[in-house]
Amino acid sequence: MSSSELSFELPGGAHALFTTRAAGNISSVAGGGAQDAAAARERLGAEIGVAGLARGYQVHGTVVDRIEHELEPGAERRHADGQATALTGVGAMVLTADCLPVALGSASAVAMVHAGWRGLAAGVLQSGLDAMRELGGGEEIVAVVGPGAGVCCYEVGPEIHAIFGEAHRAGTRIDLRAIARERLLAAGVADVRDARACTICDERFFSHRREGERAGRQAGVAWRS
Repeated sequence: MSSSELSFELPGGAHALFTTRAAGNISSVAGGGAQDAAAARERLGAEIGVAGLARGYQVHGTVVDRIEHELEPGAERRHADGQATALTGVGAMVLTADCLPVALGSASAVAMVHAGWRGLAAGVLQSGLDAMRELGGGEEIVAVVGPGAGVCCYEVGPEIHAIFGEAHRAGTRIDLRAIARERLLAAGVADVRDARACTICDERFFSHRREGERAGRQAGVAWRS
């Protein structure tokens, strides 16, 4: 794996990987270089050794797909903000450019969830954990919070602070990472790790806040070997 990517070990010999802009724009519909995204995804899949990358049309919702069969080339993608699987050789993938990619892993399943403020408020992390528990029974779950907007930079309006309360407020800024960690632990996750990277101020990453419509998308992928 490239030294510019962030990789983590998950239970059961599984892995989580968060790409940087060095891997290219992984989205075919957003940002510069979108026309080359299919090739970037193919390189990513080959690099991590999976036969396919499961992904959905992300809508800041709470749907987490269960991938229980091998991926069919050209199959229609659903609206979903997370992917979970117990299969080997399938990468559960989400794309981000300030929202948090959150990897989940147990001894027999993995998931990757797209969690911006809307998803966090709506309960997408709980949906990811529900999927993991369906696929992996009662096994302990480990989470990794990947690169996303940090409290150092992420300014939001009073309506968003009103949703989450004052506990994670820093002036006009909000700490989505702390909110995610708190909710994961409260839901029974055994261990929450953190990539500790802010996409807004760390130019290794694409950032919609910093770059606007020019921003590409990096990937968060979790897979079982």
